[in-house]
Amino acid sequence: MIPDSYFDRFTTPKYRGRNPVQRLLIRRFVERFHALFVAANPVESVLEIGVGEGFLSGLLSERFPEKRFTGVDLDGHKLAALHELFGRIETHQADIYQLDALPGRYDLVICAEILEHLAEPDRALEQLCRLAPRRVIVTVPHEPWFQLSNLLRGKNLDRLGNDPEHVQHWGRRGLRALLEPRFEILHAGSSYPWLLALLAPR
Repeated sequence: MIPDSYFDRFTTPKYRGRNPVQRLLIRRFVERFHALFVAANPVESVLEIGVGEGFLSGLLSERFPEKRFTGVDLDGHKLAALHELFGRIETHQADIYQLDALPGRYDLVICAEILEHLAEPDRALEQLCRLAPRRVIVTVPHEPWFQLSNLLRGKNLDRLGNDPEHVQHWGRRGLRALLEPRFEILHAGSSYPWLLALLAPR
């Protein structure tokens, strides 16, 4: 169980919010994500794309201190905040479409809540495959449930619940169609209102 004190480390509104239902959903999501992480083992090196302030990688790095974690993000301010919170996570500022400069190889690549923001998600997945990881974990909002959840709490009403930065929308079938050309889907599941998948590059 993630304590409230962990949420309070971060400045991102999604985590700082005090809504108990929202925190319950995030806790459940993280525990299911944790289960996929364990299923991906053996893992020694982990790369998270779009790491932000490090909510996922930070928690995993504390739970698995023997593993090496690296975080990539476009936002240098978020990477600075990540470094303050979790000093042992190596950070790099980079675009998901340009990952060639990253040092080393990674056993596991995490791409959580990123693909829905991208105009070219398939191109991003190609970049992930070029890193040649043994396993990949992808998560995205589960539509239409994510938007309906926003509507129920009065968020983004003028956009029918859609977050303004979300340009892609997937249900189970749509996500599978996106992933299957490049990955074997080892596990596909959900944690309302998100979809999660553990993958092996083909």
